Amino acid sequence: MTKNRQKHLLLLPFFLAACFTAHVPAMAAEEDVSQQDPQRWYEGDDTAKLHNKTLLKEAHAAYAQALQECKPLKRAEAKACRKEARDLLKSDLARAKRIYANTTASE
Repeated sequence: MTKNRQKHLLLLPFFLAACFTAHVPAMAAEEDVSQQDPQRWYEGDDTAKLHNKTLLKEAHAAYAQALQECKPLKRAEAKACRKEARDLLKSDLARAKRIYANTTASE
């Protein structure tokens, strides 16, 4: 046999194994029903107070995320980024306050 043919014969089992694993259907893991969804996922924010709490939580989470995005920046850029994040937080908090005031005034 030639050297080239020997190489192909050596690679044949690997090729067949790769083809076999590509065609094997993916097996889904059984669902663990002992772990149920947390109850808080099903609690609505029906009242104005709960809705306001959600808005405040989202505003602070967005602020924290914005600060994380500012970390890799250098001095002046980071300072400007943090200022922009603070300004956005202030506007989000003011918006939440306006929404809360409007919903409590209409009730």
